Amino acid sequence: MIDIHNHIMPGIDDGSPDMATSLAMLEKAERAGVTDIILTPHYIKGSIYNANNVKKWQVFNELRQAAIGAGRRVNLYLGNEVYIDGKLAEMLAAYVGKTTPEMYEISTLNSTKYVLVEFPIRTEDKTAKNTLFSLVQMGFVPVIAHPERYIYVQENPEKVDELIGMGCLLQGNYLSLTGRYGKRAEKTLKRLLFGNKIFCLASDIHKYTDEYQVELVRKKLMRILRSEQAIQDLLVNNPRRVLRGE
Repeated sequence: MIDIHNHIMPGIDDGSPDMATSLAMLEKAERAGVTDIILTPHYIKGSIYNANNVKKWQVFNELRQAAIGAGRRVNLYLGNEVYIDGKLAEMLAAYVGKTTPEMYEISTLNSTKYVLVEFPIRTEDKTAKNTLFSLVQMGFVPVIAHPERYIYVQENPEKVDELIGMGCLLQGNYLSLTGRYGKRAEKTLKRLLFGNKIFCLASDIHKYTDEYQVELVRKKLMRILRSEQAIQDLLVNNPRRVLRGE
């Protein structure tokens, strides 16, 4: 499995609080069969979760070295989960074509054209589509984090169709299938999966006590999709395309 959304980096956001916890989370990920991880700490402008790329690269390199020293074999890469903001296109414009992306505010997924974007959970941002359209026009591919968790998508799953039509991709949290985020999120993700609207699945792991439950998820996916190839695409092949910028 390749995980493109998680909060394993230490001391950056509401995920892992320290290096020891991050290393333990990486060990658990390895045991679950995760081979590659794009670390995606929150970036929420105007909040305490707004470490710039200089800080993120520093922590990332420290974690990578500590992981090597601890014998962890999972491959690590850097990204962000960026909260939707009217200045997002402007922030990413500073990132385009630069040989030193570490000098800027936000990170795309492994410095590719893919950018992981989070929406408000309860209230729909009416300006989000304009922002996303600007990103697409600039050559980025917005990857919408966990659409099944948004209340307004749960109420009307067809809302995602316009996002897909403009060039966005949808990343579901596979733990939604276990009821982790409630029955409505589980039902919505199943509906989006059945409609072939989810591009990939990821963990969104925040704590050491979180479990990957990959085998349980695979069984649930098989009941929904009835295709090993479709499951492989969601958990490995499509995340690899993101990782490689394809």
